Amino acid sequence: MHFSSFSLHSLKTRIILINLLVMVGLFFALGFYSKRLIHEELMLFTGVQQRSALALLTTQVNNGLQDRLASLALTAGVVTPALMDNAPFVQAFLGRQRLSSIYFNAGLKVWSPALGWVGQAVSDSAESAAPGISAQALEGLLKDGRFVVGDIQVDDQQVSNLTLVVPIRDTQGAVVGGLAGVMRLDAGHFLTELTSHPYGKSGHYFLVDRRQRIIFATSDPVRRLEILPASGVNPQIDRFMQGYEGTTEAVNPHGLEVLVSVQQIPQAGWYASVMLPQKEANALIEAVAPRIRLFALGLAMLGVVLIFLMLRRQLAPMTSAVRTLDGFVRQNQAPQALQVVREDEVGQLVGGFNRLLDTLNQQQRVLQQSELFKQAVLNSVTAEIAVLDHTGVVLAVNEAWQRGVDQRAPDGGPVAQVGSNYLSVCEDAAASEGIRAVLTGQLLQFHLDYACHTPQQQRWCSISVTSLDGAGLRNAVVSIEDITERTQMQEQVRALAFYDPLTQLPNRRLVLDRLTQEIGRARRLQHRLALLFIDLDEFKPVNDKLGHAVGDWLLTSVAQRIQSCVRESDTVARLGGDEFVVLLPHLQSDEAALGVAEKIRFEIAREFVTPEGISLNISSSIGVALYPDHALIEQDLMRLGDEAMYLAKKAGRNSVVMT
Repeated sequence: MHFSSFSLHSLKTRIILINLLVMVGLFFALGFYSKRLIHEELMLFTGVQQRSALALLTTQVNNGLQDRLASLALTAGVVTPALMDNAPFVQAFLGRQRLSSIYFNAGLKVWSPALGWVGQAVSDSAESAAPGISAQALEGLLKDGRFVVGDIQVDDQQVSNLTLVVPIRDTQGAVVGGLAGVMRLDAGHFLTELTSHPYGKSGHYFLVDRRQRIIFATSDPVRRLEILPASGVNPQIDRFMQGYEGTTEAVNPHGLEVLVSVQQIPQAGWYASVMLPQKEANALIEAVAPRIRLFALGLAMLGVVLIFLMLRRQLAPMTSAVRTLDGFVRQNQAPQALQVVREDEVGQLVGGFNRLLDTLNQQQRVLQQSELFKQAVLNSVTAEIAVLDHTGVVLAVNEAWQRGVDQRAPDGGPVAQVGSNYLSVCEDAAASEGIRAVLTGQLLQFHLDYACHTPQQQRWCSISVTSLDGAGLRNAVVSIEDITERTQMQEQVRALAFYDPLTQLPNRRLVLDRLTQEIGRARRLQHRLALLFIDLDEFKPVNDKLGHAVGDWLLTSVAQRIQSCVRESDTVARLGGDEFVVLLPHLQSDEAALGVAEKIRFEIAREFVTPEGISLNISSSIGVALYPDHALIEQDLMRLGDEAMYLAKKAGRNSVVMT
């Protein structure tokens, strides 16, 4: 192997490097897949083992609890109400219960509503165990007759106790008290014996009280009587507390990644779990990984040698032709026909290359002229145009599109350049769906006007998508045009058509439309509404003496004061000149309409002060018409409100008159 022949300009070098990269990539992919597959299988297998061990543990815990509850129930069956009322007899009776004393290493106690807790305590810690049963649980014992599993009690010396209570019944079967057995959990009890051995090298068993979130039995002495995090701190532990069963990967409260299996013990309100650190679970993968990497490296090197030897032998006949062509290129000459040196496969290849070169030269000239013509046509269009392939990748664009890309690029947002996927950066979801519909053949054409705002300005665009089938592929032409100016003009026309340009209030056309809608709604819901006609008194002298600028300011101020007197659901409109209308839907009473009218009259009668310091005093005449009291259609309601307003003026102005 000659290392001097390894050059990036050599076809052999590139093929070797490409094959090497492919091989390395495949090895990495295979390694990643194998590691992930082995990890999943290990986790699955380990999870099955954990659940099997956990099933045995929970079965033993359930059986132990059942045996102790059965022992308590057998003893409770011979306790009479008369015996319960005599504390010394209770103490003596409990002292003779050998079987229950074996099961309950901290003693037995009897509870009655009259005497409370009375009984025998084998250890001092048991004296505080019975009160661990809540009053609510004891009431439930009396009411339902179900056994009670008490809370785990821990004193200052870290001595833990567990209390089980079964009902005591009278001759009629009524629950009159309870018999409790107290177990000291740190004194070699069956629960601690079940969890005394570790799982694997560094795994552990755990028994957890869900109500107190406490680990009361475990093979890990460090974590015995550990209080688990409160709800909301660790989502995985919260799932276990809520009844989750199965195997999952998690991070324990000490930050260790573990594989944990959980099984609930419903009758006691506990759950049992077995945890194995991920490091131990993945030990097999870590053990074989170095040998697999070494083997893969050896295969890659062997592959490089074999590929080099094969290419040198197979490509030798083409070397002279390549050198000749390379000479033409290096001497900056126009492409010329190569000399056929022998009539074999290489000679046939060179002859075919010569014929192809001549044909390509002719076609190249035609294509250049065609491309120049098409590009000139596309560039003359002001709309942004792009050609997409069937997946949405941009194949070609015109100059307008490129200018748009250059303008949007400084904003830092995604832009669609040639080679990128336009669907991934499309600004509008509806436009993206329309393009997909054309590319998939669901639509032949698609058009949409949408907002395409930027941080600097508000813009609107119009997008047109047309299917472009060719060579068996469904492509599309996307044309985007800026319609901001047109949209803004339409908004301006709409504003002029429905709003007063001075006060920005609805005009006559819009208030009539809303009045029609509100009358229809009031008719369906059997509501009432009111229409207030407001005409300003002494407004013309202001215009004549101080000019239209002051008059316009006064009209705007009046509009603001009227709006401050009504609800958001009400409508204030200017009919023209100094006439205003207020529409009050959902009216409760006549007095409510008159109250609003009086409020408006009072606000308008207050002094106005212009920015120049000029004081202005005007008043208003207000007419009120009600639906359906005065009229049933909008024309009659408008007419009656106008007439009532004129009656207010005749009555001396600055007043309110109802039709």
